Amino acid sequence: MRVIRRISAVLIGFVFFLAGVLKLMDPVGARLVVEEYLKFLHLTFLMGASGVIGSGMALVETLLGAALITGVWRKVVALTTGALLGFFTLLTLLLYIKNPRIDCGCFGEIIHLTHLQSLIKNLILAGLWALAFLPLRSLEITRKVKYVSFPIAAVSVCIFLLYSSVNIPLVDFTPFKPGAELMLPEDIDDPTDDRTPTLSVSNAAGEYVDEMLVEGERLVVSVYDPGALKPEQWARIQQLLQDAAAEGFSPMLLVASTPAAMEASGLEPGTLDVTWYADRKKLLTLNRSNGGGTFLQDGLVVTKWHRRHHPDREKLSILAAEDVTESLLSENNGDRIKLQGFLLYVFAVMLLL
Repeated sequence: MRVIRRISAVLIGFVFFLAGVLKLMDPVGARLVVEEYLKFLHLTFLMGASGVIGSGMALVETLLGAALITGVWRKVVALTTGALLGFFTLLTLLLYIKNPRIDCGCFGEIIHLTHLQSLIKNLILAGLWALAFLPLRSLEITRKVKYVSFPIAAVSVCIFLLYSSVNIPLVDFTPFKPGAELMLPEDIDDPTDDRTPTLSVSNAAGEYVDEMLVEGERLVVSVYDPGALKPEQWARIQQLLQDAAAEGFSPMLLVASTPAAMEASGLEPGTLDVTWYADRKKLLTLNRSNGGGTFLQDGLVVTKWHRRHHPDREKLSILAAEDVTESLLSENNGDRIKLQGFLLYVFAVMLLL
């Protein structure tokens, strides 16, 4: 029975840890999920704190997972986990009953569960929790070495969150992930399906020019919050677009605004004549960085950059000359290996130390 209890706790820990890490890897995505929940629960006055709530909940979930796997502070962790599972179960039950058109966001963008699937998942975890911790008075004593492995894992997770906050996700699971091909709205059956890689853009006159995105080599800079960018950041964007044009790319600046709003706020980038307009949520999905760059080849998403890591002209020259398949592999495989290395390291610390 002791072995079964321990395995049950570790299974819950794995689910919590992986679900939390996937959201920590994509803080912007976690914020979007929280925004949807706040709208559903009529708590829109908390919208300004959605980013903090999203990252905070993901961090708590990840650290609880690490505590469950290592087995530290078992009674406190058991009670905290039970309370969180109870909250998640009630919330998913409400979602199942009301059936709103929102995603549970349980595992970030990698797995999309229906409300019924989310409810069943939480009920299974609740059953495992009862098996692992009840009765509370019979919990085993934790080995002292685990009080060393847990802090190491916790610090590693916090560093991972800091890294993710200033970079795009190491692995992209959105519909616009590298390797995805953009589709024109008229070519799909359900234009409201957010999991389809479609992006509508219009010019200053309101005319849609979606075809431009699937033609030629495009260097797209997407700005979903123009007011948050400083003058020097606009200057860097302008420099990137100029460098891209010089290296044979067709530059595009996509802004989540309107020409009138841009002009009224004084945020018009000035000499840029390649500005187009698109939906804010779509731009958030295209590139998680406000002012980030995306390389498109005939509608194929090749690679992306955070606004802090825009490619220089030499890098653009290499991309322009390189085969698109080689670019796709070389630009994205390194980040995937980083994520795998991080997970292997943390699990080794938690399980083997």
